[in-house]
Amino acid sequence: MVSFSVLLFFLTAVGLAQETIVNPTTAAAGATPLPSASGYTYVGCWNETTGFPGAGGVRALSGGKESANNTLTISSCLKFCASSQYAGLEYGRECYCGAYLSSLSTKLNDSRCVYACDGNSSEVCGGADALTLYNLTSSAKTGVAPWSLIYSQPAWYGMAALVTLILAATL
Repeated sequence: MVSFSVLLFFLTAVGLAQETIVNPTTAAAGATPLPSASGYTYVGCWNETTGFPGAGGVRALSGGKESANNTLTISSCLKFCASSQYAGLEYGRECYCGAYLSSLSTKLNDSRCVYACDGNSSEVCGGADALTLYNLTSSAKTGVAPWSLIYSQPAWYGMAALVTLILAATL
């Protein structure tokens, strides 16, 4: 039988091994998103979709993530997302990339994106469930024309269009 001392030691060790949670701070007065950088243009504050009914836990940008405590800046996120159409910053310390923006995500008032970037308190890096969103507007990828903000369609939308075309062709 495991002694009480061993159990207490184990529980203490597990408690000490847990990560320290760092809560984001509100941006300093005058902190702003960058209007453009690294071929990206700021397109506003957009909501995260993980808690939405029907979203299945899928994020507004689901192509990659970097969580860089104490070092995240807008420029570092845009460099991390260099091959993606969209880059979004959230909670002051998280960077997300994606080829498209979820159709469930909607534009919010900029006052929802107020967290200072961990790596530069004069920059805004999103908010609570709110992304400071950037769209790739230059032809950073060789041979690719500039993109515009395009809302994604659910997966069934494309399948429904295909079935409609097949039915129309056979009738």
